[in-house]
Amino acid sequence: MMKYCKTCGLHYRTPLSHCLFCNNSLEEAASKTSNPDSLPFAYPSITKKDRRRNGFPTLFYFLLTAAVLCCVVIDLYSAPSSITWSAYVILPCLFTALLIHTFRKSNGFFHKVYCFGFYTLLFLVALALLGTNYHWALDYILPFGLILLNLLATSCILGSKKRLYQYSIYIFSTCILAIIPLILAIISLTTVHWPTLVCCLYSGVTLLGLFFFSTHEAREELHRRLHC
Repeated sequence: MMKYCKTCGLHYRTPLSHCLFCNNSLEEAASKTSNPDSLPFAYPSITKKDRRRNGFPTLFYFLLTAAVLCCVVIDLYSAPSSITWSAYVILPCLFTALLIHTFRKSNGFFHKVYCFGFYTLLFLVALALLGTNYHWALDYILPFGLILLNLLATSCILGSKKRLYQYSIYIFSTCILAIIPLILAIISLTTVHWPTLVCCLYSGVTLLGLFFFSTHEAREELHRRLHC
């Protein structure tokens, strides 16, 4: 049954009794033979989304959060001055939650693979920083991980101007992140410097290639995403 709002001029194909905009009472449409789909201001019918499929991720997030809280409480109870072993539980739980959230989103396959590699790199570096021997992560894992991410993005756009237009932001972001190993080398947090040099050189060459070979549309898209 069609209903009509005199104030807003809207037709409703819903069981509502009041207008959603002015809150006035709805009246029955005068013409019962008119086609509802042909009306210019027909409000669509209300459809309920099935949220049952979100039950498992929500339950999994709840279990991860509960496990983290229990470990932190037990850790603080045994050693009130600081958090010791519970940090090794928090990191895998956070890493797992990020992966599930990324792969549940409707983004493209490349975005999911890139995020998986980036989160894995962050997880390895953070795990190393929890211990005393962290130089292996800062000296090798961080620079070579950024190089692999850059290679992944570069190999994906080769031979396609459309992919260059879509994925240039990934290359630019990875090249900018190459500054981090350089800063760590300057402040003497790394002991082996040649991986950092290779990472910076490769990122610089990639940025030059992105500037010289990218299309005008790709540059405009990069400027738009960076709000330049």
